[in-house]
This record gives sequence, structure tokens and C-alpha cells, in this order.
Amino acid sequence: MSDPAALDAALAVFAAELARWGARMNLVGSTEPAAIARHIRDSLGAAAHLPAGARVVDLGSGAGFPGVPLGLARPDLRITLVEVREKRVAFLRHVVRELALEVEVSASSIESPPPIGFDFALIRAVAKPARSLELALPWVAATGEIWIWSSAEVDLAGSVPVPLESGGKIMRLRRADFSRGTA
Repeated sequence: MSDPAALDAALAVFAAELARWGARMNLVGSTEPAAIARHIRDSLGAAAHLPAGARVVDLGSGAGFPGVPLGLARPDLRITLVEVREKRVAFLRHVVRELALEVEVSASSIESPPPIGFDFALIRAVAKPARSLELALPWVAATGEIWIWSSAEVDLAGSVPVPLESGGKIMRLRRADFSRGTA
């Protein structure tokens, strides 16, 4: 969204829905406003670094982080949210409808990548970084990148860090730096 006020309003709706649904089901560790705001800020940390029109997959999207905030901030991106758990898929579909997002929700497993890879695979709070890399590799095209959200002290060889306001970082890894099928 090019209008900052409209983006803030949409993010507020997302946060309210997350808090409402989170009271009934375990979507995030805490539904406190400060915790949700931190998740949103960390998600938006990727927005300025993704090229226009990129095909992006959010693996293990869960409560919609980072895919939903990115979809709101960058409607030019072609985002697919991948989540296997039915209740979370229901939440994601609800939020996408509520916010009129042009985002696809795929009720599928991370272990079932499509035959054609994405430009970027984003993975946050799914597994330890090395395992996250292993899971994400089959999802990206040969020229694509894997972005893993982590704490500041974690590092994977070959990653380029994008610092986050929270003190964490996004580790950017190029698919071409890894042999096919191995990390």
C-alpha cells in the first residue's frame, strides 16, 4: 500500500483479528499488542528488499507472519501462504478475505514443494535455521533465495543478514550456492 495511513489501518485490522482468533486457538505465543506489533515489524523488515512482482512463498505461515504484513505493504508481490494445520488455514483464509488481499492460501505441507520454484521462500519460526534451509531449498527456483528469520547470534555460512528492529535478522541465502537437494 502506498498510503501509510491505509497500511496502518489494515495492519491494525490484522492485529485485531489475530488477537481475537488467538484467544480461541494457539496462533502465536502471545496475543499481547506489543508482541503482535513486534511480529508485524519483523515481517515488514523484508518489504524494502524484495523486488517488484516477485513470486514469494511463506512456508509454515501459521498466523500469517511474514506473508500477511508483506502482502499488505507490497501488493505487487505474488504471495502464497503455505500452512498444513486446518485451523490456521481457516484463520489465514479469513484474514485474506477480511483484508481483500491478493494472496493465495495453500493448505499443504512444507514437505510437498511444487514442481516450479518461487523467486523467494520465506521461513520464520518453523524450525532451527539449518533445518529451515533444508525445508525451503526445494521451494525456490535455481536463481531464487531463501530468507530465514532468526536471532542476531545465529548464522548460516553464505548468508547475507538483513538486520531487524527487534534485534534479530533475516538470513538471505541464494539457492545457487547450494547443490541440488542438499544444504
